Amino acid sequence: MEVLDSVAKQIAYKVESLKGLLERLKRELSKEKLDRNGIEDILSEIKGLLGSLKILSKRYENGMQSTTFMRFLSLAQQSQRGARPPEELLKELFSIFAVPKLPVDDIDDLSWRISALLTLFTHASEKLSDGYYREKLYEVVPKIKGLADGIAVSIGAELGTLPKLGRLASLTSSWGFGENWAVATAYLQALEVVVNKLMEGLEIEMKEKEKEFKGKFKALIEKLRDKGVELAKLEEQLPPLFWDLRHKVVHAGYEPSEEELNTIVSWTLQILEKLEVLKGEKVVTST
Repeated sequence: MEVLDSVAKQIAYKVESLKGLLERLKRELSKEKLDRNGIEDILSEIKGLLGSLKILSKRYENGMQSTTFMRFLSLAQQSQRGARPPEELLKELFSIFAVPKLPVDDIDDLSWRISALLTLFTHASEKLSDGYYREKLYEVVPKIKGLADGIAVSIGAELGTLPKLGRLASLTSSWGFGENWAVATAYLQALEVVVNKLMEGLEIEMKEKEKEFKGKFKALIEKLRDKGVELAKLEEQLPPLFWDLRHKVVHAGYEPSEEELNTIVSWTLQILEKLEVLKGEKVVTST
């Protein structure tokens, strides 16, 4: 069931991304003069997103089939034992087969339409008027919305708040940063908050010029060294790239590559695990 919930959340994230792309497409269509290259970029992103949704939807459906079979088997066993009243068993039996199916065929249909538009716009762009562009795009806009709404209904709304990052990532991607930036920012900001909380909790006093993040971090390392925690070695191994990435991601909206994102995730997790030792400490240090 946990695996199924995980897939559902991934689908919800992609749906939010799809909604974000739809909003971008609508904004482009509202302009007096169309940015054809920008529109084709959005369509390409939508096509890629639909491919991911199809794969995830297949995984979700396979998981649902397995879950349905196990629930049905459990009901059959309960019925044989007479463990529950027949009316309860019948009600649950109906609920098993009343689960909405994901609109996989609609994903295929929309993907085909987007591919056809991309082919048309790429090879016949100079011959097509803005009016023709708008006509064809306005045909797919309600289909994109209908698909996003249909999937959301099928997987349910109780999926937490994290999928909402999908909308943010799709909207910020036009500014040059998106999913990787969102993940990197979450890790790095979590580290900064933990450092600030520890500085406050430990009542560590610092000179004004040392109150930047790296200065606070070094002060905590000294505190860990006093407790015999090997974070000093961790700091020695910490690549300068980490600090450079942190500055660019947090302050400049830099979109890290997969390798850079892995560096941020790996080192942030190691540091946070070490800093756990200082929770609950109450030591005042003047510098």
